[in-house]
Amino acid sequence: MDDLAHESLSIHDLSRKRKAAQDDRPVQDAPPPADDARAFDPAATPRGPIKQQDHRALLAAHPIAAWPQPPPARPPSSPGRAPRARSGPASRYPTPRPAPAAPARPAASTAMRCPPRAEPGPSRGSLLRVSSVPSTPRASASLPITPLEPFAAHIPPLQPPINRETLKELNPQAIFRNPQLRHDLLFDPGLQFRPTSSRRKREAADAYWLAVLRELECGCTCSTVDAHGRPCERVCVCGSVPKPTTRPLYAHTPDGRITVRVPSRIRPLLLELREVLVSIIQPVMSRTTGLYVNPPPLHPQFQQNEEHVALLRSVLDAELIQQEMDHNLFDPSSVFQTIGNIIRCHCAPMRDSSVAQMVELAKQCAPGAGGNKVDAVRAIRLCFEIMELMKLDIANHQLQTLRPYLMQSASQYELKTFREGRQKGQLSLDGTREWLQSVHRELACGQRPLPGCADFTKLPQRTQIELAVTSALVDLVFDPPSPTSSPSSPSAPAPTPSAATPATPLPPSPSARTGFPETLYLDHARLATLATDAADFTALYMLLMLFRQLSLSPAASATPVAAPRTEELAALKRELWEIGPPHLGACFRHTQSAQDERWQRELSDVLLQVARRAHERAAPGAADKGLDEGLVKLAGSWAQTNLRADAPLAALMRRRVRDQVRAATVQRVVPPKGDAPEGEMGSGLEPLAPEVQHLADRIAKLAAVHLNVYGTLYLQPGFMADWSGGAPTRAA
Repeated sequence: MDDLAHESLSIHDLSRKRKAAQDDRPVQDAPPPADDARAFDPAATPRGPIKQQDHRALLAAHPIAAWPQPPPARPPSSPGRAPRARSGPASRYPTPRPAPAAPARPAASTAMRCPPRAEPGPSRGSLLRVSSVPSTPRASASLPITPLEPFAAHIPPLQPPINRETLKELNPQAIFRNPQLRHDLLFDPGLQFRPTSSRRKREAADAYWLAVLRELECGCTCSTVDAHGRPCERVCVCGSVPKPTTRPLYAHTPDGRITVRVPSRIRPLLLELREVLVSIIQPVMSRTTGLYVNPPPLHPQFQQNEEHVALLRSVLDAELIQQEMDHNLFDPSSVFQTIGNIIRCHCAPMRDSSVAQMVELAKQCAPGAGGNKVDAVRAIRLCFEIMELMKLDIANHQLQTLRPYLMQSASQYELKTFREGRQKGQLSLDGTREWLQSVHRELACGQRPLPGCADFTKLPQRTQIELAVTSALVDLVFDPPSPTSSPSSPSAPAPTPSAATPATPLPPSPSARTGFPETLYLDHARLATLATDAADFTALYMLLMLFRQLSLSPAASATPVAAPRTEELAALKRELWEIGPPHLGACFRHTQSAQDERWQRELSDVLLQVARRAHERAAPGAADKGLDEGLVKLAGSWAQTNLRADAPLAALMRRRVRDQVRAATVQRVVPPKGDAPEGEMGSGLEPLAPEVQHLADRIAKLAAVHLNVYGTLYLQPGFMADWSGGAPTRAA
């Protein structure tokens, strides 16, 4: 965007500039940016192993008292934004201009004082008024439609895409009332807000700013759709339909098209620009949580904020600016110069270059500077993007400041939110009881032996709960509920860190996810990620077993060959990770997707690599003569038979990996007494030891957090009829 100060670009170059890599705030242990989130995927974790840790300490670190324990004390006070060292006197800003008497406003066009290179408006194209449209009588043409149901999605909104409503989720009140965010902080202490970008959002933003540009150039606010509600070539009806003030007006054409004329977007744009800037400079006090602590009235920062707010309200007087635009007298360069000077006093130093770029764009619109309305639109759009980044910086600073309190009180708040859902009748514990009863029954009857648990029924009650919950979580990871089992009735999704609302979000209804316990309503995405990794490890284990079979089969070598060493299998494992598809375990899904064809092509590369390595090992001298076609066909036939969800071999391999992960997870949640060594891996799982340990660490962390929140609930009399031994029965 460096060339914006020298020449104006075409309209289609108004694509929104996203956050650059250097714009990220340098925070320790910051997570990688997500593809589509202002938030992030809290369950995304790398495949590599992490350092083993004793999760028993996490269970005892934040003990929860009895069920009716009141919530923790008020949070510590937090500054509203990161401190800014630089500040300047208010006298360096231009003096606000007094508002003249309001003249009669023309009804047809609005224009800015930018010397046009040619006559206003385009000479051809869809921005011209279509003269063939018959003049519709006002009695029939001025019919308001509220809302524009068939085609509202194709009409640019009246508000800018970045506004107070979209930035509301970054307010501290929303952060405090978002149980999903507070829950995710327990798993990722470096959680941060990040800007989102999707194709739909970019297209909606481009449509809005193009509509603003068209209104500035020719004063038209019309949009046209065909009989099916699809956008088509614009037919302007400004000459036959009066200018709307509050409601959109529409007019029909003989061929069935509908033209909608909406109120002007300029005034709402100016008001939103002013109010968003004021909310950043002088945020609203929160009396209930005490999140903001304004400086005393005599403090220099308080006086500077008051002066900046007053100056903004004077230079961004929407009524005065509208009058100047109607008379072609508005000069945006001075207004944006003032805005830039104020923003520099409140933004992080890394935003100064963007602020300077915005001011330079606005200077091109000064009289005699040679700019046009495209530069003005780009300047104000860049200003909104800077304000969004400033809001993100403030939210991340507040999140970092309040992180100790949020993590300390997350368990109590999550339990309180769950209790509120139960009291309102939106949740029951039937699924959770059944989930734990079945696992406890198998452990008590000896059907599911665990390492170091010779007699499960003689263990303490709390230990039984920890073992049952841990084993049940492993089962959910390796045998997740099928998506097809969910009912067809729509239900609200679980709250996300980037979608906080002012009201306290409640857990989804039990029908939202059939098969998941109600107490895991905040861990659906995390469990899905763990299940995906478990399926990938199972598929990789099966491919390594295929390599063993091919390298030792008579078809590969006529002479006996020694079994592959662990180092060879580990090297092949790394190659398969690099060559194969992102998720090898996609073959175990019960539903088909549009990516199956691509996955099959990438899997063929994996099978070719397995056959190649097996052929090289079995016949080193014949490696240069090419691959054995029979060996490649054998590998392909084996994959078609066994890499399926209902294949017996796949079930056997998944059971082996699950048992090994369960044993490792139990040793982390309930460490054995003494210095007992960790169980050795067998059944050819030695090359997958890092993956197994990493998956066990993550499930153990989930079990520790879950027990820390709901452990006291599970221990309550009446939840389970008998935790001390025998087959538990359903409690009333």
